[in-house]
Amino acid sequence: MSPSETRTDALADVAATLEAHVDRVIHAAETAPQDISAETLRSVVTAAARLHARFAEASGAVDPLRADVSPTEAVDLACGLLRARDLNPFDLALWFSRPA
Repeated sequence: MSPSETRTDALADVAATLEAHVDRVIHAAETAPQDISAETLRSVVTAAARLHARFAEASGAVDPLRADVSPTEAVDLACGLLRARDLNPFDLALWFSRPA
């Protein structure tokens, strides 16, 4: 196995573990959103954003979400990302006009 295969296998393992933990947190009645630190959420979203940007840049457009993510969840994340960088819908429209 090559080093790159080992790295991507490890990332797949981390993704599966993260997804399992997130599912448990979301479905646990005793866990409220305020029980999750902003820094933890920031770390997860930052890592995903960096990975998505690198992948999309190298291979073109990619659909980063599975079908079980609702439109509301997708838009909520998009709005959060825009606000985090002080962007607005006009800025987003400029990026959408770029060739894929």
